[in-house]
Order: sequence, then structure tokens, then C-alpha cells
Amino acid sequence: MEPTSLQQLLIPSNAGMRVIAITRLLNQGDLGRLRQYIDDNYAPEALEMIGAKFRLIEFKSIQRLAGRLRIDRALAIDKHRALLVLESEKGSFYLIQMVVSEDYPHKILVCSFTEGVEAEP
Repeated sequence: MEPTSLQQLLIPSNAGMRVIAITRLLNQGDLGRLRQYIDDNYAPEALEMIGAKFRLIEFKSIQRLAGRLRIDRALAIDKHRALLVLESEKGSFYLIQMVVSEDYPHKILVCSFTEGVEAEP
């Protein structure tokens, strides 16, 4: 299977791969695995600002409001930063900003979701 142009942008990016992982976990609805992902992959300074429990509550809210998500397009992306548009099965769009550390294991420094406008029917 030939990778899409969007995949070709996301896969070499550490930030893009983090967005793929979080989107997949949200779509699976496995909150235990999502909590473990937060604990394992967020930088300590990010968790000091907003704790894992609150981040999980935010993800649960997004999941409840949006349903399944898919990555629609990349607005800006490089190795350690990504600004992407996600489309929900309920017709709304989310802007996700992901910033990861430059050093391995590329822990998440910023992960923010902003809800956008609904798609026209």
C-alpha cells in the first residue's frame, strides 16, 4: 500500500507520530491506555502545568463531543512541531498543536485541541 502524501508528512515527524498515536487511542476509546500514554509520553514540565488527570478529562470530553477523529490536513509540520486539522465524525473540526522535545524520546511539551466550525452538510 502506497503511503498518502499526508502520511509522508506525518511519519518522519516526531510530533506527527504523537498526533497519530493520540488520535488512534481516542478512536479506540481505551481510556486506560490513553492515561498510560499520557504518563509515559508527556514531559514532566508539561504535566506540572496540566496534570495527567485533567488531560484525560479533556480527552474524554473531546471523544464524547467529537466521536471518531481523522487527520484532515497539515497546516504546518516539521520534525518537532505540528499544526493539524482533525475532522470529527460529527462534522466538526479541531485544530491540534503538538510540540515535542528535540531530544529522544521526544516527550510531548504542548498538545492543545481547539474546536473549530462545523462542516456544511
